[in-house]
Amino acid sequence: MPKAPRHTPPHQDWRRYAETARKPRSAASLGDMMRQCNRDAWDKTYRAQVSSEYWEDECQEFSFMDLPRRTRFIRHAVATLILLPLALITAMSLCDQLTHASGSLNILFSIPVWYALMGAAVWVVLGSSRLFTSSLLYLYVLGHELTHALAVICSRGSIHAFKADLDGGYIQTDKNNIFISLSPYFLPLWAMLWGLVWGVTYLFWPTVTCQALLYSGLGFWWCFHLFWTAWIIPKDQPDLADNGTFFSLILVYFANLLLFLALLRLFNAVSLHRFLADCIHNAEKLWDVLRDLAMLAAGLFL
Repeated sequence: MPKAPRHTPPHQDWRRYAETARKPRSAASLGDMMRQCNRDAWDKTYRAQVSSEYWEDECQEFSFMDLPRRTRFIRHAVATLILLPLALITAMSLCDQLTHASGSLNILFSIPVWYALMGAAVWVVLGSSRLFTSSLLYLYVLGHELTHALAVICSRGSIHAFKADLDGGYIQTDKNNIFISLSPYFLPLWAMLWGLVWGVTYLFWPTVTCQALLYSGLGFWWCFHLFWTAWIIPKDQPDLADNGTFFSLILVYFANLLLFLALLRLFNAVSLHRFLADCIHNAEKLWDVLRDLAMLAAGLFL
């Protein structure tokens, strides 16, 4: 990527995806808004442009194809040969762990799992209702841009401008990388903030009620994160395209699996020792399948 004195990550035209949020019809349901969002998203493709305060008269558009050919090849190779197999092995092992956990009533009716399911149910009801549609969308946009900003700080960059509303969201910074671009798609900011607030509260109020609030809040905010992430990814997202769509999707998927594993471990629903054993077993199974397919392909072409 050609470096500039100051770089502006892609500007997200959120209102184009959710114009119904501006309309005074309070009776519009979330389903109606989603359908309108999809129509608007596919009718017109929004393309972000890289700009800087030093470039007042022209903007330059950056895409994945602007990267060196070697960089593009390495990303495709890493996504195909490393991240994709690891994601498959992790998903298979998580399924094995959940299958084992589902047979234990002690885990299903434990405080962490029970309250997390209650929090998830609250999100399903709230997200399916006609209430707070604009507020929920704005909350997601704010969290999206704040996650970009936190990733910039963690990458030792500087933030020069910040905006988050239904008209659009962006940050202006002097640094950009894969972590900064993709962090909102796998870091559930509101869930992490909820856990931080709970940790401070638990120091002064260590009760069972406080624990119930932690698990129910994590269930709610995790579903909030997964819903909006799954909704926005099919749209034309420069964050994904500029880093290679295939590479970005595999990386986001794998990162979300690892965070989901951490959440299940927090709920005492999985055993890390058993999970690692399942990973080794599933890696052997996947290797056997790939070897058989390779031998079959060789037999067909030779």
